[in-house]
Amino acid sequence: MLVWAVFGMILLVICVCDFVFFRIENEYVLALMALYAISWMSGISGSNFYNGLIIAIATFAGTLVLNHFNLIGGGDVKLLFPVILLSENNLSEFWIGISVGGMILAIIYLIFGRQIFFLRRSAVGFLYSLSRGRNKTQFLNFVLPSLSRIDKKVVALRRYTVNAVRQEIPYGIAIACGGFYVIFENLLARW
Repeated sequence: MLVWAVFGMILLVICVCDFVFFRIENEYVLALMALYAISWMSGISGSNFYNGLIIAIATFAGTLVLNHFNLIGGGDVKLLFPVILLSENNLSEFWIGISVGGMILAIIYLIFGRQIFFLRRSAVGFLYSLSRGRNKTQFLNFVLPSLSRIDKKVVALRRYTVNAVRQEIPYGIAIACGGFYVIFENLLARW
């Protein structure tokens, strides 16, 4: 139960970072890998280890090719591997969660694209000023390591006002939706 709670919290932080910064930090991917190793060693997961590993490696290789052609972000490629490993017995639920989450995300971006852009720009400015202020919050810097790496992103967002409707979609949120659906299915199965 604790593994799924930590998994959900890490996915939630990843959603925020991907939405605001379009960045999935290596620290979060490594935390998910460590979480999987702990759950595997404690016997919580690992019953379908080889099938999950084969699917994770195949997905990683396929998305790496897509990343080479700029069709998917590098962070999304990194994120898929540990989330597939953690979803080993519920891979069909994982892919359903990604599909539904991605579809809802795309519809929201089609309808509210301009408003989302300005919301993101405000969030980046707020977080940037919060991280650079005199009362700099160490916890916030721990939770969002992207804060120390956003100087160029803030400048780019301030200049980028033309074509605000045509913007990238943070697919890490859709991947996290697949993970949330797996968490929901596991908790539902235990009750």
